[in-house]
Amino acid sequence: MFFFLLLGSVFIFADYKLHATEKIRLVGNNLLFPIQQLLSQPGKLSDISLDYFQTRASLKHQLEEQSSQLDNLRLMANQAEALESENSHMRKLLSLQQKSKVKSLAAEVIFSPLSPSSQRIIINRGSADGVISGMPIASEAGIMGQIVRVFENSSEAALLEDRDFAIPVLVERNGLRTVLFGVGRGEPLELRYVNNLADLDVGDHLITSGIDGTYPAGMPVAMISKIDRSSDNSGAIIACKPLAKLHHHRHLSILLYQPTTIAPSPTESEVVKNRLRQKKGN
Repeated sequence: MFFFLLLGSVFIFADYKLHATEKIRLVGNNLLFPIQQLLSQPGKLSDISLDYFQTRASLKHQLEEQSSQLDNLRLMANQAEALESENSHMRKLLSLQQKSKVKSLAAEVIFSPLSPSSQRIIINRGSADGVISGMPIASEAGIMGQIVRVFENSSEAALLEDRDFAIPVLVERNGLRTVLFGVGRGEPLELRYVNNLADLDVGDHLITSGIDGTYPAGMPVAMISKIDRSSDNSGAIIACKPLAKLHHHRHLSILLYQPTTIAPSPTESEVVKNRLRQKKGN
């Protein structure tokens, strides 16, 4: 032990005073440096992997938040676009109310069934608002249908497409009177009781004739979209497209229209004279 203590003291003295082991230390460092680098790689890889996964998780979370915000912005943009369209439609309805000679009442569609055969809607106006059965409903583009049933705070209206719906119309271009019928949801309207030689063209506009007393005269209704003139005497098949968008908006107008003229009933003397004329004619 004394020998090794003495040898250690000599080495310490030689290193501290004479720097005899400097070269040995440099050689040892050069030899051990690659081993140190190799041994330090697992720790560095562990730190890099930890940073990578933490950064990836953070980026993923940020991406999810940004995607959610983007979806919300898209939803808000769609809602804003829908509200803008609805506001535009309401402004047109208001303009129609101001220009029309017939008083109207704004209403909102609260229920619309999907039945292809019965095209009827429920609106939020009823007898408490002065609505009566038979009043027309319209948009800024034209007639949409007619009130068929009235409750206190709501009403049922039949649209032009309803299979039980019929409206007297005339061709705006030449004044030809006819009747327009509904066929069903998504189906074109039909002009019936028109012969093959009738003066009709694709693109002709149909307006209310006013002869039934239910609709004010001159209201736009539909446009002729197709004419099929058959060779027999059964008459032409004429398809029409409604001018009003029946299923596009939640708001419409109820025309508070009542007949201003009533057909006079013949007196008893006139009935007798007519019967005498018929007997003389026979």
